[in-house]
Amino acid sequence: MPTNIWTSYFKFCVERNPWDKTLSHYHMVNHRAGGRISFDDYIAKGNFCFNFPLYTDSYGNVLVDKVIKYESLMDELGVVFQELGIPFEGSLGVRAKSEYRKDRRPYTSNDKLLKRRLRRKSKCTGMCFDISA
Repeated sequence: MPTNIWTSYFKFCVERNPWDKTLSHYHMVNHRAGGRISFDDYIAKGNFCFNFPLYTDSYGNVLVDKVIKYESLMDELGVVFQELGIPFEGSLGVRAKSEYRKDRRPYTSNDKLLKRRLRRKSKCTGMCFDISA
């Protein structure tokens, strides 16, 4: 796409707290595997659910105009839609899934590796996420 066209568009994406997304991803993967994967094994494999490469360049620069936090999705979408002149009723008519992750306690003593990687990744977007638990 030519640069002048790319820069003329308002680009945004929605990103979930990476720690919470990682825990949910683990629970989904574990559920599909019949409950046979420990969180320690999941962490050791390092197959985390990062979306940063989808909206950043190879240097970590954000390529979109706005990164909306999933945790405040409706409020931030309202602002974006208002800026774009798009009517918005304040709801997308969808409910969050919750069948995979019931337990929200800390999962492992090996989570320092994950937290370190998440901290590094979340810094590249300038987003402040609570990744302490």
